[in-house]
Amino acid sequence: MKKEDLLEKSRCENLWNDERNKDVIQKSESFAAKIGNLLLIIVIFWKIFHHMPYNDLASIFFVQFGVSIIYKYKKKTESKLYLVIGIMLLLGSSLFLLNFFINGCR
Repeated sequence: MKKEDLLEKSRCENLWNDERNKDVIQKSESFAAKIGNLLLIIVIFWKIFHHMPYNDLASIFFVQFGVSIIYKYKKKTESKLYLVIGIMLLLGSSLFLLNFFINGCR
């Protein structure tokens, strides 16, 4: 590609957002996800402590991390460990969800 073509492509990609805006959006979404996961963990432990069913929230927690790790594998395929852990987390999430649907809110 010619230099002019690369510059034009870069201008089109960054027409509405510059790199700083993209970085701020990415960091704010990451921070919000971390706070959401922390709150989810607190509620899960609260439910465990009070002997309440927690399978519904545990399945949400496991699926979030499972999908995140599989996405890392997709972008970084040289590490098969990401794939194995991601599949295990998704399987665990499925088991928690299945247990929740079978046993309900008892």
